[in-house]
Amino acid sequence: MPVRLLAAALAAAVLALAAAATNAAAAPKSLDVYPGNPYYALVKAQTEPTVPYGKRIGGCRLVAETSCLGADLGGRQLNGALLAFGKLNGADLGGATVTNATASFAKLGGADLREVDLIGSSLAYAKLRRANLSRATITFAGITNADLRRARLKGTDGYFGAIIGSDMRGANMRGMDFSNSDVNGTDMRNADMREMNLTNADFTGSRLGGADLSGSTFCNTLMPSGRVINPVDGLCPGQIRPGPPGAEPIPVASGSPLYPAVHALQNGKQVQAGAKIRGCAIEAFTKCRGAKLKGKSLQGAFLAYSDLRGADLRDVNFPLGSMAYAKAARVNLDRASLGATAIVNTDLRRASLRRASLGLSVLSGARLRGADLSHADARTSAFERADLRGAKLVGTDLGGANMAGADLRGADLRRADLSGAVLAGAKLRGARLRNVTYCDTVMPNGGVRHPSDSCGE
Repeated sequence: MPVRLLAAALAAAVLALAAAATNAAAAPKSLDVYPGNPYYALVKAQTEPTVPYGKRIGGCRLVAETSCLGADLGGRQLNGALLAFGKLNGADLGGATVTNATASFAKLGGADLREVDLIGSSLAYAKLRRANLSRATITFAGITNADLRRARLKGTDGYFGAIIGSDMRGANMRGMDFSNSDVNGTDMRNADMREMNLTNADFTGSRLGGADLSGSTFCNTLMPSGRVINPVDGLCPGQIRPGPPGAEPIPVASGSPLYPAVHALQNGKQVQAGAKIRGCAIEAFTKCRGAKLKGKSLQGAFLAYSDLRGADLRDVNFPLGSMAYAKAARVNLDRASLGATAIVNTDLRRASLRRASLGLSVLSGARLRGADLSHADARTSAFERADLRGAKLVGTDLGGANMAGADLRGADLRRADLSGAVLAGAKLRGARLRNVTYCDTVMPNGGVRHPSDSCGE
């Protein structure tokens, strides 16, 4: 799940919360994530026990392609549940905890999701037409290319959320907190958006015709036209929430896929929107074809809808940013740090991402045909319905990656690590799979390859 960072002042604000903030020049072996850090809720959710694959709860078997029409799952603990391609139309999940779950391609039309906790969950390509998500929490949830027509999100907590490339026509979002969120390429025509908190929200490429925005709060809000409403220097009032009282910091080890994003937020410096680096303006819709940006820092850069075809981005530091909908065919991103960056619906045909760091990045719908991701660290990344035909994934670490519905026909996955990866609905015909590591890997047919008690056999 991943969103656009705030202005540089955000990093300073988080640093002020961290009593033991570390020097950015030397990455420590672990970092303490403090309650005021936006990532705290996600890190905390990942420390909770997960529901076993295949377990029956409320009469519903929690597996890929499950059929649980009208199931009663209200108030249940479903942390880490895998429901990809599930049929859950009309189901009652009200008040349930569904953190870090995979519901990609799930059918949830008319479902009751009131007050559900969806922190860190994936709802890419989900069918949520007329679903009720009122007062739900969707912080760091990946809602990409989803159908939310006439859905109800009254009072929903979308702080640090992302709804990209989705259809929200006629949705009711009255009173929703959508601060610090990415809403790129989403159709929100005729939606009820009254009294929303749109502080630091980014609507680049979205459609808002006929939407009612009366009474909503704007501060550093980027509209589809590129105009900023109520621009201010630094943080907007109330932009950063305090952590829950009495909450203890949570350590994140340097080997965790979360580490690069958390480290960047607490210790890095965001590139300013509009800054020019070697002649390239760092902003949405920029035209930087063939740009020479090797080794540059692009932390938090917003390059959605940009033209980066053939650019040299080797060794760039580009965490917590966005290149959604960008034209980036044949771009060179070897060894790039792209942790928690939005790469949704991006054209990366024949791009090179060898040894790139992609932890927490969202590449849903990305075109990666013929791309080279050899030896990349793509743990916990999202590749739902990505086109990876003929791609090179030799030695790539895809542990915990969500590849539901991905097209991997003819891809070279030799020596790749697919431990904990989700391949439900993926196409693997002709893929080279010699010496692949499987452990709790959900295969295209929904079966599990090498359950944890048999890993290594």
